Amino acid sequence: MGLQSRRAAMRPAPLGGEVLLAPHSTVDIRPQNASFVEAPGRILVVDDDESIREGLSRVLAGEGYEVETAGDAETALRCLGALTPEVIITDLNLPGKDGLALISEIRELGIETTLIVLTGYGSIDTAIEATRQGVYDYLEKPVDRSRLVTSVRKGLERATLRREVLHLRREMVRSGRLQELVGGSAPMLEVYRLIEQVAPTNASVLVVGESGTGKELAARTIHAMSPRASSRLVAINCAAIPETLLESEIFGHEKGAFTGATSSRAGCFELAHEGTLLLDEIGEMPIDLQSKLLRVLEDGIVRRVGGSTELEVDVRVLAATNVPVERLVESGKLREDLYYRLNVFTLALPPLRDRREDVPLLAQHFLTKFVEENGGIVLGFADEAMSLLMAHDWPGNGRELRNVVERAVILCPEGEIGPHHLPKSVRGPRRVAESLAATPGAVTIPVGSSIHDAERSLILETLEACGGNRTRTARILGITAKTLYSKLRRYEEEPDDEG
Repeated sequence: MGLQSRRAAMRPAPLGGEVLLAPHSTVDIRPQNASFVEAPGRILVVDDDESIREGLSRVLAGEGYEVETAGDAETALRCLGALTPEVIITDLNLPGKDGLALISEIRELGIETTLIVLTGYGSIDTAIEATRQGVYDYLEKPVDRSRLVTSVRKGLERATLRREVLHLRREMVRSGRLQELVGGSAPMLEVYRLIEQVAPTNASVLVVGESGTGKELAARTIHAMSPRASSRLVAINCAAIPETLLESEIFGHEKGAFTGATSSRAGCFELAHEGTLLLDEIGEMPIDLQSKLLRVLEDGIVRRVGGSTELEVDVRVLAATNVPVERLVESGKLREDLYYRLNVFTLALPPLRDRREDVPLLAQHFLTKFVEENGGIVLGFADEAMSLLMAHDWPGNGRELRNVVERAVILCPEGEIGPHHLPKSVRGPRRVAESLAATPGAVTIPVGSSIHDAERSLILETLEACGGNRTRTARILGITAKTLYSKLRRYEEEPDDEG
């Protein structure tokens, strides 16, 4: 049946140009600007009041849409399998399972649809709360015709846009990418699948993986694919900030709270309000601070250091660590109750050595990036150079590969990147781990060197041997991660001896 025929068949018999939507409420059902409907949208109307169901159905059918109706939540759920509506309009006050419960179940089923709720005057607060849970719009009874048509039209446009975004995302995944994440191997496709499942929710996520596997990129991807994407993502590395300042960074402080607090300052929770907060290296957070964090996660209330005012915050918290979480809990570095609060959903990122087929894709990705930034005409990787990249164990994972490619682009402004453009840790016949075990203490310190220069050489050589893995470097050197971060920051402005 064509569109015009469907309209004629579905349009009701003349009723003086009016149809009852609610007691004492009438609307003109003659199509207005119906030409915008190029193809009928599928709409499900859920309301226990038959007159409202029929009234909404007639108006929407008159606009050329395909409409089904249901008198309760259970009937609506049975309709979903066959209809797959692009827009669902539901009353909040339904018999048995109410509208909010229906919405929750639709979300749990993973059904992608635009939700519009109907509400009476006394339930507006509930409707507003529903919009915060992902409902697109709410309509107050008695329903205004133009408001109904506009809301449905925009809801269908939104549904179309969501389908297009989903299609583009799937195309990216097929090409080995999801947002900033790169890789088409089976382990990475599983990561993409899990991110697509958890991103639209408000659940806390614990991102685990070795240093350099892309935990922050994964967190940014979760945020970018979430309903909070329009708000801020605030990231803080708990290992890079001194313990004395970490509480102030996270919770903020008032003027005069401590020496040097010359003005009040908002913390990360306030900055991330209605957005996402990433707590990187969560195991480096002091235990007493973890208890304060737990209270904020449970109550959604922050109190600045030195302050007495309680501030409500709406923040989704993501946490990351490169140390096995069970080890952190067993060693007492992570509170067990905080672990269970954060570990609603775990996302484990695979090391690069377990997905070697991604190395060429990643290497080319980094090559394109650095050629654009630095200029030059680098044609790609010579076969021998790529073979070396594929054979390397990458103890520093993607971050190490990134550094290797950036260095090669600097050394090779044009032509192909060859083996001689790669660092000795990649060119060498032995794996880094084997080299460290076989030649402990193999750093040469010239006689007459200062203690500072000797220490600098030892730290930088060990860091290179570890492929840029700072956590492993600190463990080998017998110093804390914070001490290593501090020393590396001091070395940044000093000349590098690497040739």
